[in-house]
Amino acid sequence: MNLYLIWKYKYWIAIAVLSFICLGQLAYTNHLGGELIKAEAKHKTELAVSQALTEKAKAEAASKEKQWSEQLLKAEQNYNVKIKQVMADATRAQSAADRLSKQLDTAKSRMSTVPKETIIKYTNTSSDILKECIAKYRTMAEAADGHTVDVRLLSEGWPE
Repeated sequence: MNLYLIWKYKYWIAIAVLSFICLGQLAYTNHLGGELIKAEAKHKTELAVSQALTEKAKAEAASKEKQWSEQLLKAEQNYNVKIKQVMADATRAQSAADRLSKQLDTAKSRMSTVPKETIIKYTNTSSDILKECIAKYRTMAEAADGHTVDVRLLSEGWPE
């Protein structure tokens, strides 16, 4: 009798089973749609946070770059001031060396009237040596001043 009833209502049973499967699939699809909406919302939130962090990092980088740029500009201005000082010092040193050379030339010309040849040779040689020393000292002082200014430029311009 059970088989007879199943056979008799086979279409209705098939419709009921298929309807049950369709309802199950519909419920499962609805569940997956809800999960997708949650995942999209989470993704949007994470994207917004990521963009906010990126903007913050860009702002910090721009601020740091501006600070370094200002520091470098200040260091270059200090460098230019120091170079002017070095040039003025070099000019004063050249002037002093020229005056000393003139004094030595005058002394050399006066020594030629002295009868002793040894004194004249000694004075001439001393004068020439002193001129060379003055020139080399001036060159060395200019180089040292230039290096000092360069070191200060690099030190002040370097980011901390």
